[in-house]
Amino acid sequence: MSSLQMQPHDVFMKLLNTTDDIRRDSFKQTPALHLKKMLGLTLRQGSAIAQIRILTKECPQGIALKTLATHLNMTVPATSLLVETMVNKGFFERTPNPEDRRAICIRLSEKGEELCHDVNARMEAELDRLSRDLTEEELSALDSIATKLSKAYYSEKMSGQ
Repeated sequence: MSSLQMQPHDVFMKLLNTTDDIRRDSFKQTPALHLKKMLGLTLRQGSAIAQIRILTKECPQGIALKTLATHLNMTVPATSLLVETMVNKGFFERTPNPEDRRAICIRLSEKGEELCHDVNARMEAELDRLSRDLTEEELSALDSIATKLSKAYYSEKMSGQ
């Protein structure tokens, strides 16, 4: 392979770094009031917010503590402490589990939803701005590639590889 040929990992890293920078800049552009809400959030707490937002799309009543622990690669006791902190900060709510009265369901509070909505709106606006220069064919090719990569990645995860 010629040294002038682009390496696939270089392309992926360029896309990943750009997307990550857009996400980070979207947080920076958040108004001061919302920025105050985010101050003091650790990376783990931010990951927990993102995971709960994703997981509760299919389960709006909330998710079990064990489910969150699994998705964050944490122990249940450590996740319990994290959830307690996030409830105290106002980002999470706990409600009784309708299927098991001994258990609780965790979901984003109104404050947590608002934070996610604001950051996502900024990201979407920036991505819309950046994609204005793409032709329909380029956008279609990018969509096709992203879909193919996503299917390959998640099918491997589901098969345990």
